[in-house]
Amino acid sequence: MKSKTLYIGLAVVAIGLLVVGIVVFTSGGDLLEKPEVSDQEQAANESVVDDETLRENHDDSAIPVAQMVTPNEDELLGRYEKSDRSFERAEIGDMIVYGHQRKIDDAIVAGDRIVYQFDKDTKELKKKIIHWRDDLPEHLPPVIPKEHAESLVRGKVQFTTLYFILPDTPVFPIDPTPRNPCWVVRSIDENGNIIITIIDAVEGKMLGYGVPPPFTGFSLSGPMNTTNCSGVWSNWYQNAESWFNTMGYPTEAVVYPNEAKVKSHIQSYDAAMFYELAHGGSDYFENDCIGTITANEIDSWIEDYPKMPFTFLGSCNGTCDAGPSTLSYEFRKGSTEDTVTVGYCGMDEPPCNGSTCWVVTVKWQDAMFDYMSQGWTVKDAFDQACRDYRQCYNETAGIRCVRFAGDPNLKVVPIVERIQKVSLEHAVDNTDL
Repeated sequence: MKSKTLYIGLAVVAIGLLVVGIVVFTSGGDLLEKPEVSDQEQAANESVVDDETLRENHDDSAIPVAQMVTPNEDELLGRYEKSDRSFERAEIGDMIVYGHQRKIDDAIVAGDRIVYQFDKDTKELKKKIIHWRDDLPEHLPPVIPKEHAESLVRGKVQFTTLYFILPDTPVFPIDPTPRNPCWVVRSIDENGNIIITIIDAVEGKMLGYGVPPPFTGFSLSGPMNTTNCSGVWSNWYQNAESWFNTMGYPTEAVVYPNEAKVKSHIQSYDAAMFYELAHGGSDYFENDCIGTITANEIDSWIEDYPKMPFTFLGSCNGTCDAGPSTLSYEFRKGSTEDTVTVGYCGMDEPPCNGSTCWVVTVKWQDAMFDYMSQGWTVKDAFDQACRDYRQCYNETAGIRCVRFAGDPNLKVVPIVERIQKVSLEHAVDNTDL
């Protein structure tokens, strides 16, 4: 499963910020000076369609990560860029990329950026992108407080950011495009739906709604007591939801989801992270109070869709078996490349139940997700969490309460997509890095 193609585009930096709370290419320096841009170059650059944000390549190995530099500090950048703006430098495949995100005081100017791409070996400039609007003020006008904007929206607020909105963007379909800066507030309503509210930051008026990103993660809790249809493993599934969001996967979290809801995330090209905490075994789990989801159903539902990159099977015996006709096998479609399953085995019996592994399972998964978020492989994160909580996995002592199956080299940060692989060279050739 390839890492999400890395674009340095501000049309969807807006999405990236709303999803994971990260501003890409947040810059310092003199942000008010307009770069010199030829009419031809400006026209060409305005035709660029940008779909993704540049993400740091977190890793515990020696892979370089993004860093902030200025033209005076960086010789290669300084050959072409004469301002004192701050740029984020990152190495992506065989390219060295510098990107600057325009801001006016505290407001992000969506779509406005300067990007340089160099061949890593020859240091040849391969591409330069400039988009810089000339119809904006040098400084922000007085704006309403962020808290005031948040008080106007429905649901629980997650992120709030100040923007000059990019004209004609499908992400913020407001017509006409607001000239004032806007507070863009992401919230989640009582049904788990993402709401993107756009508020004029000068006049304090609600202008409309943005288009939320698709869910790429799913976390569920089945009932603790199926007979009485009661109880929820709140700490477990909410912890997974929080970490999936942190890792960049906007996640729908549902209690007692029906079959249609579960199926919608299996039959998806977006969902890449799946978490279940429910009663069950290696070939089924109890999603709600009236039914179960079986391995055979997963097999049928996923047949025409890509394998699930990451699946957590939190049923007591969810990963005891990983062969054909098991949940582990069907979510992976029998593959051990670009897909993994992690989960429990024997969690309802000694030596795993009671005061041993079960009591630390939230801490164990919290540690694993933390390591995964830092760019570790899922297998390395799994192993380190097991070292941290030996009561869950100690081969010498015969304790194997948690299990791993699949690709030991898979990472989920940077983001993976649930689509077929393409070469990095092809991806770079078809992006506007």
